[in-house]
Amino acid sequence: MKNIALLFLSLLFINCGSKKSTTTYYNENTYEEKANYVTYDPLSEEDKKYFSKKLEVSQDEIINGKLYKFIKEWEGTKYVYGGETKQGIDCSALMQRLFKEVYNCELPRTAEEMGLDKRFHLFKLTKNLKEGDLVFFRITEERIISHVGIYLKNNKFFNANLSGGASISDLKSEYWKKFYVVSGRLKNEKTNE
Repeated sequence: MKNIALLFLSLLFINCGSKKSTTTYYNENTYEEKANYVTYDPLSEEDKKYFSKKLEVSQDEIINGKLYKFIKEWEGTKYVYGGETKQGIDCSALMQRLFKEVYNCELPRTAEEMGLDKRFHLFKLTKNLKEGDLVFFRITEERIISHVGIYLKNNKFFNANLSGGASISDLKSEYWKKFYVVSGRLKNEKTNE
């Protein structure tokens, strides 16, 4: 009986010790998990150069080809509230389409619904942002979250907005800093972490 108890305890410790968690909570405003958003699809050297200049990073950092091809295809599309096509698109429709085409993930239709989606871990500190995270803003008083974009690199994010249409914006600009609310990272589907 004693041997069975020892065997059970040793198995328990082995199983507990072997579970690797990629989740670390620092406080309620931060969340760190290894983001798994990269979808490999070769980019041309010209496209790498273009995005490295736009994001002010080295060309070696532009590796998510599927994401950047999508951005290049939609960049410059005018903003139209409720729009869902190349003739005009709004922020949430752009993110909905991007996540479907790039990550094969269905998102709700509005920015607020995305922010309330339980598949996302929400965190406040922008220093924890990783490429592929959603960034949420409150620009109008009628909703808690009224705007959404996708974080790229170096404080830059892609979104559809009134002034620039579908474009890359700077999270650290006075305008976007003023309206920033929270960020969201998709939970790991296998572990729900």
